[in-house]
Parts: sequence; structure tokens; C-alpha cells
Amino acid sequence: MAPRPRVLHHTVIRRALQKATRDRLVPHNVAADLEGRPNRDGSRSSEDARTDCWSGAEARQFLDEAKKAGTQAAAFFALALDSGARKGELCGLAWTELDLEAGKVHVVRQLRKPGEAPTFGPPKGKRPRTITVSADTVALLRAHRQAQRELHMKHRSSYQDFGLVFAKEWGELHTRKDHLGHPLQANNLGARWFDPISKAAGVKRIKLHGTRHTSATLLLLANVPVHVVSQRLGDRDTTTT
Repeated sequence: MAPRPRVLHHTVIRRALQKATRDRLVPHNVAADLEGRPNRDGSRSSEDARTDCWSGAEARQFLDEAKKAGTQAAAFFALALDSGARKGELCGLAWTELDLEAGKVHVVRQLRKPGEAPTFGPPKGKRPRTITVSADTVALLRAHRQAQRELHMKHRSSYQDFGLVFAKEWGELHTRKDHLGHPLQANNLGARWFDPISKAAGVKRIKLHGTRHTSATLLLLANVPVHVVSQRLGDRDTTTT
């Protein structure tokens, strides 16, 4: 079936069963629990995850190119691919939530609203988690921390420090309200940062969220148990993973 009719059929059936559930004609709405239900564009979420994903070779090729974009880009995308963290979690990550000696990242919040007075909230599903990352990722984070400290010290009178691992540098200042140290704009990281690096690396174009799919896929291909991958990603359960 074509995408549009598939969405329409699912919508009609789901709403009909929702009404039937309220009228106690059926015990529950099975359409609401459908696995791989169609998205608004007609695609299925499980199909998207399979295609919106890199191979290990492509991920390495992308990271090699990201290193040319600076220490922050290299650390951000290495951590994204290593941890599978969501972009809001990465943008809300504080240095106090990293234990570089132990190679651990504590995901306890996500960025809700950037700007001069940023707001933070719990991660999706309110499921904090601790993730072990590789020595290569730790090395890139250390290099980025040193570069960020130097930027902060050089411009300490104007740097607005929120203790963030990933914060605005000179390249991210586009308006008069933007300042060094402000949270990154999570909603346009893909178009502004991720897509150009992907193009330069010559890898398949995927969404920024595809780094999360890539992380999960590579772990599963390495025979990491699915429940471990699920906990690492902060998924609701292994069915989601």
C-alpha cells in the first residue's frame, strides 16, 4: 500500500477502536499498540531506523572529517556515536556529569530551552543513566575541554559559563543575543553542523538522530545483549530498541 493510504487507514482504525474502547465494545485499542506503526509521511519507524544509519566504516569516515571542524565538533559527534545519546541530552550535558578518569557519562538531564536563560529537564522518559565510553572518545573530550578553557580564559569578561560540555563558540554566534558559553541550538545542529560534515566526508546522508540508530546498530552487531543496549540508550524497553 502507498504511504498516504496506509496512514489514513491506520488513523481511521485507531480512532474507531478508541471510540469502541470508550463505549466498552472492545477491551483495548490494539491499533494504538501496533509495532512499526506508520509515521505521518507513511514510513514505518523501524524501517527508518534501518535506513537512517551508518556502517562502522562510514561512522569512522565521518569522525575523521569532524576532527577537521574543531575540537568541539569532534568531541560532540564522537560522543553522539559512542553513547547513542539524544541531541537534547548532549546539548544539556554538564562537565560535572562526566567522569573522564573512569570514562563514564551520567545522562541526567536534557536541554529544554536555549538562550540567555536556558532551561533543563529530565531526559526522555525520566530515565537517568550512566554510559561507559571509549578511550578515544575520552581523549577527544579532554582536548575539547582544554580548548574550551582557553577560550573561556581569553574572553572571561564576556563568556557566559553554564558549565556545559558543548557551548557556543565564535562560529555559533549569529545574533546580538548570542554569547560565548550559551547552549547550542539543538534544533538546527543538523543543517548547520552535521550535514556539511557528512557531505565533506562523502558518507550517506542521514539525520542527526541517525547517530543514535548507528550507535545501537553497531552495538547489536558486536553481539552486545539487547537489554544492555536498551539501558545504554535510555529506551523505554527492549521492544523499542
